[in-house]
Amino acid sequence: MVYDSELKGPAQIRKDGPFAEKLTKEQAEILAEGLANQAAQIRKI
Repeated sequence: MVYDSELKGPAQIRKDGPFAEKLTKEQAEILAEGLANQAAQIRKI
């Protein structure tokens, strides 16, 4: 499970989106990589 300390429970993939509680470790790593890439692209703007 991906834990969100602010929500004090399972993390949400996006605002008002599905929860990340049933992701496998591999799925969580892929998601984290995608979010990191997205953040890097936003910083370039």
